[in-house]
Amino acid sequence: MIFGKDTGNWKKYEALKKDEYSVNEKYWKKYKGISKELAQEIPAEKLYEIVDNYVCWIVGNSYDAEMDAKLQKLPAAIKYAYLVYTYECEINNGGFDQFYFNSIGYEVFEIQKGLEFFGLKKNKILLDKSLELLKQKIDVSKYHELASKRELPTEDFENEFHELDSQFYDYPEKIEDIINEYLDKHREDLVTAE
Repeated sequence: MIFGKDTGNWKKYEALKKDEYSVNEKYWKKYKGISKELAQEIPAEKLYEIVDNYVCWIVGNSYDAEMDAKLQKLPAAIKYAYLVYTYECEINNGGFDQFYFNSIGYEVFEIQKGLEFFGLKKNKILLDKSLELLKQKIDVSKYHELASKRELPTEDFENEFHELDSQFYDYPEKIEDIINEYLDKHREDLVTAE
């Protein structure tokens, strides 16, 4: 307790049983965000994971434009860490085809910014190439509409996407290490709750 105000910290976070997947629902409901104390106490190697955990709670079951609206309210470091984390998970689970088919594909332009934000140049090149393929078949001004309807023509680029998947799976950059290092140096940017 600081001045009679209960704020969330790392011990409290670790003490609570994690609910669905990795989201510690009880913690986020109680503390409503990342306190200054928690931001300072999270072990450096856990920052990327905990930021994802927090944003998963924020976005909940929202998709597409609704999810985007929630993400836009977050500090850049938190928003981009979440988006890159989700991009990484989608590619690992089903490649670029799955990435574009699932709702996170709606955020491709924000993910490009996130990869740039963290200096993940090799991953940005891969994502840019995948998007360039889609631009051969779609009017990019209609991207969000097509993504919302799950009507992006990914099946037209199966072979090309498999090649990009292979390049991604070689992990040309240590995404988790790079983002954890950035977040560790910018912990003040993680604070979302007093």
